[in-house]
Amino acid sequence: MLRRVALGIAVLSLLTGGCRSPRSERCVTLVCVGDVMLGRGIADICARQGNYYPFEHVAALLQAGDVTFGNLEAVITDRETRFPRINALRAEPQMAAVLKQVGFDVMGLANNHAIDYQRAGLRQCMELLQAKGITPVGAGSTLAEARQGAVVTVRGLRIGFIAYSHFPYTTFVHDPKRESILLLDEETLRETLPALAKRCDVLVVSFHWGKEGSREVSEPERHLAHLAVELGTDLVVGHHAHVCGDINTYRGALIAYCLGNLVFDEQSYGGNEGYVLTCELTRNGVADHWLTRVEVVEGQPRIRSRNGTAAETGQGMAGS
Repeated sequence: MLRRVALGIAVLSLLTGGCRSPRSERCVTLVCVGDVMLGRGIADICARQGNYYPFEHVAALLQAGDVTFGNLEAVITDRETRFPRINALRAEPQMAAVLKQVGFDVMGLANNHAIDYQRAGLRQCMELLQAKGITPVGAGSTLAEARQGAVVTVRGLRIGFIAYSHFPYTTFVHDPKRESILLLDEETLRETLPALAKRCDVLVVSFHWGKEGSREVSEPERHLAHLAVELGTDLVVGHHAHVCGDINTYRGALIAYCLGNLVFDEQSYGGNEGYVLTCELTRNGVADHWLTRVEVVEGQPRIRSRNGTAAETGQGMAGS
């Protein structure tokens, strides 16, 4: 189900030196990235250069994971009707197949663009991803479905995924019986994370939060990240600010407050950069991790530094 090409495996070995956990523990490699924005300027570039163009320099790195996760910062739909906002983001339906081709297995949909093309657009986006074998999280055909999260099993290791957005929609009337996304607040975390943690061995939580262009971690964000860990989370990955953010550990869990961008156009705020975070997972959580820093140039993420730990790339790793 999670097929990977030999080139991707070779790239992972080059970047990380292979699995570093004891041989008695079978590890699973997880690759996480931030915003994957396939609309607006990226859609124009794909029309000229081909749909695979944004991923030419990073596909092998994405494919090297047993499981690869990203935040989908656009609705994949052919609908034209949208909410009246200036920066509604829409990607063409064929991009679902491209995402699968370049290695994505799980996509977070809980963000401030998930319902740019109304509930019908969100519904079609989920259907297109699922048809290509990509699991959407953070959204569902009902709120109850969104709250379930998803569990992906690789070589017996059960990896749970769930996603939340910190940005409520002022123009969107919430109806729990219809298509919904998960909003980020303390009550929702307490109601959803413990149940999902019981269903998996490793829990990965995605937060769409922060201030665009800012690397600073606010105290409310730190509180929510720590609460997620206290409720059973092993890895927190954040996005929305479009820049590389702080990375810390807390109670043995890894918190990447912002992974920045993987694919974005020139209208990014504060920078056009990101991390590809590669984690080695065991039943004890995140056993090790590596960072590959990318800079987006003309719609393409280009690798700027490889095999760096957070300390090597200037990010804090002290417990906080």
